[in-house]
Amino acid sequence: MKQILLFIFILLIFTACGKKYTLFSQNQDLVKTIKLNPNKEIYKYKIKPYDRISVLFYDHPDLSTRKIGDFQEDTVGILVNADGIASFPLIGDIQIAGMYVEDLEKKIEELASEFIINPSVNLNIINHRLFVLGEVNNPGTIKITNTTMNLFEAISSSGGLRDTSDKNEVLIIRGDLSNPELMKVDITDFKSLTTSSLILHPYDILYVNPNKAKNFNTNINELLPFIQLIESATSSGVNTKTLN
Repeated sequence: MKQILLFIFILLIFTACGKKYTLFSQNQDLVKTIKLNPNKEIYKYKIKPYDRISVLFYDHPDLSTRKIGDFQEDTVGILVNADGIASFPLIGDIQIAGMYVEDLEKKIEELASEFIINPSVNLNIINHRLFVLGEVNNPGTIKITNTTMNLFEAISSSGGLRDTSDKNEVLIIRGDLSNPELMKVDITDFKSLTTSSLILHPYDILYVNPNKAKNFNTNINELLPFIQLIESATSSGVNTKTLN
């Protein structure tokens, strides 16, 4: 009886230790690896449907959605509709999906110059987000104010890494669910920290894997009921033999 229980226990240990408690599959058939290019140009965001844009016409607060120095909530501003069109004060509807913010600023200034002398415009996209999950102290959603965020800024904004984090394999998941891209970053290796690996894009998912110690401890915790059962059964067997 004792030998059978011991065999079951060992089998459970090997079965559990083969399990990895990670959130995302890294099956290469499902994801496309992002190629790192140290000479890559600085990332520039192109406006997309459902972006919300904050508008500041200098010296014309009646045409602005915010004032100089004001913090703008992401529920305010001008929404880009599903067709990529936004309606701006004074100049009306413009097809802006696919444009860079800087180019849109110039376009608005050009159109507004028919009504205003030397117009000056500042635009910001105010509803961008990042999602930080896994072995950080405060996982959740982080607001981006400048269309991009540094990887270490995101980790810092999430309360830093837990002791159970795998610093050799931090994952960045990018793109839509039908064609996701995956990048693995070793933040302990200075050579791997290129510009393209450090800059996060809007709606990226940053996932910090658990290390082997956490996987092992989680496996053991799952096995505790079985261990207790084996101990109980073994003790019962010993007591029965003693009584006999």
